[in-house]
Order: sequence, then structure tokens, then C-alpha cells
Amino acid sequence: MKRSYLFPFITLCILIHHSRGQNPMVQNLLADVRLDSLTGFIKQLTGEKQVVIGGLVDTIKSRHYQHPGNEKAFRFMKSEFARFGYHLDTMQFSVNGKNLLALKTGYKYPNRRFMLGAHYDNLPASLTAKGADDNASGTAAVLEAARIFKNYSFPFTIVFALWDEEELGLFGSIAYAQTIGANNDTLLGYINLDMLGWDGNNDSIADINTKNVANSVVFAHKAQFCNSAYSLQLGIHILNPGEESSDQAAFWNTNHTAIGIGEEHHTDFYPYWHTQADSLAHFNLNYYRKCAKLAYATIADFALDTLNMVGLEDHSKSNPSITLYPNPVNDRLNFSLNGKKKCLLKIFESHGKLVLIENSAGSEQINLNIEFLESGLYLLILESETDLHHAKFYKK
Repeated sequence: MKRSYLFPFITLCILIHHSRGQNPMVQNLLADVRLDSLTGFIKQLTGEKQVVIGGLVDTIKSRHYQHPGNEKAFRFMKSEFARFGYHLDTMQFSVNGKNLLALKTGYKYPNRRFMLGAHYDNLPASLTAKGADDNASGTAAVLEAARIFKNYSFPFTIVFALWDEEELGLFGSIAYAQTIGANNDTLLGYINLDMLGWDGNNDSIADINTKNVANSVVFAHKAQFCNSAYSLQLGIHILNPGEESSDQAAFWNTNHTAIGIGEEHHTDFYPYWHTQADSLAHFNLNYYRKCAKLAYATIADFALDTLNMVGLEDHSKSNPSITLYPNPVNDRLNFSLNGKKKCLLKIFESHGKLVLIENSAGSEQINLNIEFLESGLYLLILESETDLHHAKFYKK
């Protein structure tokens, strides 16, 4: 770290959300957050633990943009996203600079996106520089989010972004922000994670950086609400105008909704910033996990809240490209793919948890055994090479 607008009725969204309380899907998602997984990613990114890249064991000693470890980190993160099953996009924006994006495509609105991001390059320019807090902490939180979110279904696309060359002047995020909308995509909101692990005075205060740009202030207050609603027990310090020394500024400068979540800098600044002593040993691990959970709760809850407000949650009528019967169903669900012989089948329970995934095995007519499912409402999603379709069914 260097020193799209949401819909106009989203303020109303937040007020209504107060009355409906916690979202069970978000509760389930937060319960999946594992500290050993978060710290495991940090250890791999900082050289405390070896990584496997292209089948070979290696060590990431630095992620400085001029050092070999920067490319090693990129390849390691790419392999992790691929292991989780994401569609990947690489953006080369300079001679060495590369952004990495993993896309979880929304089942109904694939061109409307929420983003969670962090920069992965680091300082100082020494041959060995762990860069644990700045910013393996944010990078690991994005990787952990990708690990968890893969098991849940969202109507909007969620993008997990890792930026390069932030330490040179936000070069990676600036390059990306200038392309938003070029492919008919709409950015609904971006959350930036930068320096999440230090809480030297143990007061559990986290900064939320925002600015009077698009709906960034509303986004910040949604994070504040999620901290309370999901009992994360952080002290929230909203800064407006927030710091422009990290990647949220690239989105503000292109008039998009964005916030930045990080440790409290003004009275408890990290003393090992940009030094070789920046290591995992200095983390307040419980605080770090809370900051990661705050980001996850905010992006998940906001996506689902927006869904409820605009009425997009009404999938009671089956998608016309899926013929599904009987509905309600006892133990065998039948449906036709209507000309699509190869699809990935996914079933999600009403709180968004993935309960079944399998291939269609090249058949247009499917007879699926769902006897093991409990009674309730479920969402069926079919992913082909070219599109996504969905329908709801009720298990008796």
C-alpha cells in the first residue's frame, strides 16, 4: 500500500435490510471462513511455505515488480483460482505488469458485476521481502473468498481481482478501471483490501475508505451495517474522503462505486510497513479474520439485497429453455436440455449452499436422483459452453 453505479434506490435497500436481519446464506458463507486457510495463503505468498508452480516446488521470496517472485506469485495465484474452478482473465498492462481476474458468473445477470480485489506486488526492493501485511493479507483474503464463494450461487457475477504494480502508483487497477463497460459490463461496486493484519493497540478498529463518488458512501454504510448484523465486533471508522493511496482510488477516479477496507492507520500505523520485517508474526490473527469476514459479508449481502429490492428473486417460472417435471418432486427430477447435450448441473438449496454438481454426460434428457435432498425449495442451474439457465423446483 502506498501512503458503476449502484441502483438509485439502494439507500432504501439498506433501510429495509435492517428489518429483515441476517441473510442465512451470508451466515453460512461466513461460517466457512478458515483462519488456517487465510494464513496458509499468506505463508505461501511470503516464502514461509513452499508452493508448487507448474509441477515444480518453489519459493516466493519477493513480489516486487522487478523480481522473479512477482511472476511466481502470479502463476501460483492463477493455479489456485483454476483449482477452485473459475474462469480466468489476464490483463497485461505494461512490460511486466499483469492483473489476474477470476470470474464467478452470475446465473441471471452475468454482465452486472461486484468486485473484490487487492494488490499482490510489494516493497521493499530487496531480494527477500515478505510483504505479509502489505499486501499478502489482502491477496490471501481474496484467494480465501474465491475458495468459499465457489460453493454458493449468485444472480450477479462476482469478480476476484489481483492487481500488480500498485506500489508504483496504482498502475494495475488504473489500467483495469479504464476498461469498465467496454464489454457491456456494469460495475455495481468494488471492495479493495489492503493491509488487514495489524492491530497494535488491540482496539479492533478497521478503516472503511469512501468518497462522494457514485454510491460509494452507501456502500460504506452497508459495510458498517454488516459488521453489526453479523456480529463481527469490529470498530468501524468511516473515512470520507478516504485515502487515495490504494486501489479504490482508481475506481473513484473513473466515477465508480468503491470502498477500501483496511486496518486503522491514523493512530495505530503499522511500524514494519515497506520493510523486510513485514511478516505474519506481527498479525493480530483474530482481527485479520474479522476484516476478511467484513468484506465477504458486505459483498455477498449487498448482492443479495439488491436482488430482493429489484424483484429479481422471483424465479417461480421456469426458464423457457428448461423443461422440468414433476414440480413439486419426490425423488426423481426429469428435465430436457432442449438441444444442449453437454451441461454442468448444479443444485443450490434456498440459502445458496451448493448441494449437488455433476455433468449431464452428453444426454439431452436427464433423470436425476434427488432422494437425498431434504424437503424445501431448490435452484437448478445448467451451465453450457455458451450460456447459463436456471429454474426452481420444490422437493416434497
